[in-house]
Amino acid sequence: MVAAAAVVLTAAAGTATASGAHRPASAGTTAGSEAPAGDILADAKRISDLAKAGLVWAATDSDVAAADIVAQTSWLGPTETPAPPKDVNLQIIICAPGTACETAANYAVEAAKALGWTAEIVPGAGTPESFAQAFDTALSKKPNVIMSMAIPDVLVGASLQKARDAGVVTVSVADVPAASSADAYDAYVSYRMPLMHQVNAYNMIAESNGAANVLIVNDSAFPNLVESNNQMKKVLDQCTGCTSTMVDWQITDALDPVKADGVITSALQSNPDANYLVVPYSIGMSSVIEAVRKAGKADSVKIVSKDGDQIGLQAVASGGSAFNAGVSLEWVAYAGVDQAIRGVAKAPYLGPEALGLGVHLFTKDNTPADGMADYTPYLDFKAQYLKLWGVG
Repeated sequence: MVAAAAVVLTAAAGTATASGAHRPASAGTTAGSEAPAGDILADAKRISDLAKAGLVWAATDSDVAAADIVAQTSWLGPTETPAPPKDVNLQIIICAPGTACETAANYAVEAAKALGWTAEIVPGAGTPESFAQAFDTALSKKPNVIMSMAIPDVLVGASLQKARDAGVVTVSVADVPAASSADAYDAYVSYRMPLMHQVNAYNMIAESNGAANVLIVNDSAFPNLVESNNQMKKVLDQCTGCTSTMVDWQITDALDPVKADGVITSALQSNPDANYLVVPYSIGMSSVIEAVRKAGKADSVKIVSKDGDQIGLQAVASGGSAFNAGVSLEWVAYAGVDQAIRGVAKAPYLGPEALGLGVHLFTKDNTPADGMADYTPYLDFKAQYLKLWGVG
């Protein structure tokens, strides 16, 4: 599916820019190769400035050359969609309540209701067992479509088979294919997490003038989060004056203030020269901020996250977190409903990276105090989807 997306977004003569023009594919340094600090600094400052001012885009999520991260000023998503079927029952399973998953699910409900569909949210609790139970609950409601928010296919293969057996379309939002085709969702909407973390990495390099010492918290239960952290590290590895260290935790640690405090405190003690601490999501953000404060590092260690959800952005607005690279939760939700339309209409799905989603970098200067980000001033994706669907 990634290869298919690349075909859609890449012309024979080169990669499409965000303006729709074409330029030759970059012959410069690719992510993961070593480059002089001066070279990476110039790229880092350019990308950071663009991402703070608006949206940045790349044709793929991973291993993106710095030159191929460009400003996005026009719609790069679908230009046609099948006529939306009527009387569709959409069940939406979330990773856990009170998270970006739930926020995105609420937007998916909004989009579904604009189509006249029935839509309900079924909560998971961050564990494979809870996801299996949530799928069973959703299937008991005789849906046409089950959409999941940030639930990897590798954790729910048996449930996806049940859905297939029942003739139910499955759509994964905020993930990419990781399992074999037999255990995969029918369609995916990439949340562009690896690209978000590449943008975060460039901003750390720019801010630190090529001297970022980064602690990266990794949740190995979620393949997309692992890939995101690996992509961040690849960018940091291009900076000869930068270092990075991985620290492991699980989502259940993030949900437990005592466990979160223990992981962060231990990491800071083991890496006293760290000047950045990157967490994979905003879950447990208040515990992370408090652990850094208790360690006496509030002025020397900047907390960084991604996803652009309300909790993470409130932390940026209040100064607890330094910056956060995000993609609109509303945008991915509408993209997920668009995939659902295609599934019920038995039309081809879009590849996960062919949806035109752009990344924005939130800082204290450009983040609303309530953490409710509005991407439509940069690009009115919502109007684009409603027009595609024939909704006024």
